Amino acid sequence: MSKEFRRRIGVFGGTFDPPHIGHTSAALTAMRKLELDFVLMVVANDPWQKTGQNNDSSKIDTSTVSKPDDRLEMLKRAMNDHDDLMADDMEILRGGRTYTIDTVSELNDRFPESEFFLLIGADVAKDFDSWREPHEICKMVNVVVLTRSGTDRSEIDEAWDFSFMDIPAIDVSAKEIRLKVSKGESLEEMVSPLVEEYILSAGLYRD
Repeated sequence: MSKEFRRRIGVFGGTFDPPHIGHTSAALTAMRKLELDFVLMVVANDPWQKTGQNNDSSKIDTSTVSKPDDRLEMLKRAMNDHDDLMADDMEILRGGRTYTIDTVSELNDRFPESEFFLLIGADVAKDFDSWREPHEICKMVNVVVLTRSGTDRSEIDEAWDFSFMDIPAIDVSAKEIRLKVSKGESLEEMVSPLVEEYILSAGLYRD
C-alpha cells in the first residue's frame, strides 16, 4: 500500500460507563484536526485501573463498572449518528484484563500499513509510565494527549514527548451521569437520547 493510501486511524479507548457527549465531541475534534479516516471507540473489557486490579493501591478506584455488553450497546447507540466513529469490541472479545499494548498489537494486524493515533486524556497521560510496556506502545502508535483549557501539563512527564491537542471543554462526566440516574434526574444534553433510553430500560446505575 502506497503512503498516499495509508489509512490514518484514531484509537479512543475507554470504559464508556456511560458514553456521553464529551466522548463524542473529543473524538470528532481529533478526527477533524488530525485528518483521520475514522476513529475506533474501543470498549475496555476489564479496565484494571478502575476495577482494583492495579498493584498500586493508591490508584485503585473501587467503583463498580457496568457489564461490558451494556457499555458496548450504549456506545453503539451513542455513535449512531456518526458514521466515522465506530464502536469496537476487540477488547471484550479478547477477554480478561484490558491492556493497551495488546490492543495496538492487534490493530497492527487488522489494519496493516496504517498509521494509528492513540487518543488519551491528560488525566491518564500523567500515569503513562504505569501502563504495560509503555515504550512499545509509543513505537507502534502516535500518542496524542487531549487537553482542555486549564489542563496542567506539568504533571505529564516531558520525556514521553507526547503530542497535545486542545479539545472543547464540556462540563460532563460519567460519574455525574451515574449520580443523576440514581436520583431519577434527566440526562438531557449529557448523553444521546438513545443512550438515556437504554440506561432506563436496562435499569443501570440504580443501586
